[in-house]
Amino acid sequence: MTPKQSHTLWHLRRQGLQSEAEVAERAWSKGREYIPDERSPLKRDTRDLIEQCNWELVAAVA
Repeated sequence: MTPKQSHTLWHLRRQGLQSEAEVAERAWSKGREYIPDERSPLKRDTRDLIEQCNWELVAAVA
């Protein structure tokens, strides 16, 4: 898990989205992208962090 992924999980938990954080952590731990549910009440900056974390996975594979 990268520092950015850990930071993003902290943001999710801080927003009270523990279940979203658990799903994201499982996905990233397995090297998979995490795509949040569109209905999730995520702040824009948290969505941006999630996109960056997913990009890190793609960059690491390439």
